[in-house]
Amino acid sequence: MFNIARFVTLISISIVVLLPVTTAQDLGQPGEPSAAGNIAMTLDRIDELVRRIDIDAVRNGNSWQINYRDMPIFVIGDDNADRIRIMSPVSNAAILSEGQLLRLMQANFESALDARYAIAQGAVWSAFVHPLSVLGEREFFSGMGQTMSLVVTYGTTFSSGALAFTGGDYYDDDENPDDADVFGDIMEKGEQI
Repeated sequence: MFNIARFVTLISISIVVLLPVTTAQDLGQPGEPSAAGNIAMTLDRIDELVRRIDIDAVRNGNSWQINYRDMPIFVIGDDNADRIRIMSPVSNAAILSEGQLLRLMQANFESALDARYAIAQGAVWSAFVHPLSVLGEREFFSGMGQTMSLVVTYGTTFSSGALAFTGGDYYDDDENPDDADVFGDIMEKGEQI
């Protein structure tokens, strides 16, 4: 299911993509504190937050591999580009039909919220991308919870577990499968100190 060579390639591509063409400082937002008034988020603080979810998470420089309910989560941060990415593999992209691809795009519009479905290196991914320095702890756990909810609800509601917007092409508020509440679980774990 998960190919480590593909992951390493994806990490390499992510680092290149995250290299700053324009940084937050170029945009006049130098290292501002998060909305909660805390100090700017750093990779060392991310390490502390990651370990609330998985005490045995593996850190390699600016990236982490987390195991959550036997599902891999990857967190990649870049101070220079002022970005963080939380992602998890969902499925093999080669097996997507045109209808399934359309459904993923509909979900990105109405039920995925801050996390999104994406395709890279032959895989469908669930991914959350955010400026690092202004990321609050609650936003971090919300992003992780949404990312993992998109993995769990793939093929059913395609939902981040947070909100759904109406007015798209698909939304069905009667759709209520028995998907695990990973969003709520991750938020609860993150808020425990």
